[in-house]
Amino acid sequence: MNKNFTYLFSGASHTDVSREYMNNLGMSTEQVNSVLAQRDFELSQNLNKRLDAYRAESDPLYMEWQYDLTPESEQAWRDKVLQIKQRYPIALAD
Repeated sequence: MNKNFTYLFSGASHTDVSREYMNNLGMSTEQVNSVLAQRDFELSQNLNKRLDAYRAESDPLYMEWQYDLTPESEQAWRDKVLQIKQRYPIALAD
C-alpha cells in the first residue's frame, strides 16, 4: 500500500490500492483498473523527480563527503538520500 497515493470513491478518500480492498468498496473492475493505472502513472513520474532531486540535493553532499571523508558529511548525504526516497516513492505494490 502506498500511503502517498490517494483516490476518491463514494465521497471518501482512500489509500489502500489492493484489489481486494477496492472490490470490497464496491468498485467495478473498470474503476479498480483506472485507480491502479493512475497510481502507476504517478509513481512513474516520481522516478524523474527523484533523479532530479538526487542531482540537485544529494549529489553535492556526496561530493562534499568524498572530499572531507567525515562521518558527519557522510550522514548528511545518507539522510538526504533517504528524504528523497521518501518524498518520491517508486515501488509498485498492489
